[in-house]
Amino acid sequence: MNIIATRTIRQFQKDYPDASNALDAWLEAAGKAHWESFNEALETYPAADQVGSCLVFNIRGNNYRLICGVCYANQWVKGTLFVKHFLPHAEYDKNAWKQDCSR
Repeated sequence: MNIIATRTIRQFQKDYPDASNALDAWLEAAGKAHWESFNEALETYPAADQVGSCLVFNIRGNNYRLICGVCYANQWVKGTLFVKHFLPHAEYDKNAWKQDCSR
């Protein structure tokens, strides 16, 4: 998958250093992926959720959520993840991010 806004991920790593290694692992796995559907994303990240047009990834266990817009791959394109939010679990639970994932 193409990942749009890796610079934003790097900023998240500075802001939340305890999640830095987990974000590196996510960048590596997601960058190598070719997900054509949510079910294929689940093969890599079984705890991921699809909310509207976004995929929500658990980062560092249940501590953080990485929220990305998704355009799945097909036979012509690799697919793209658009980094939108990185939230501590308590902030994620407020659901303000959901407006960015409406279809």
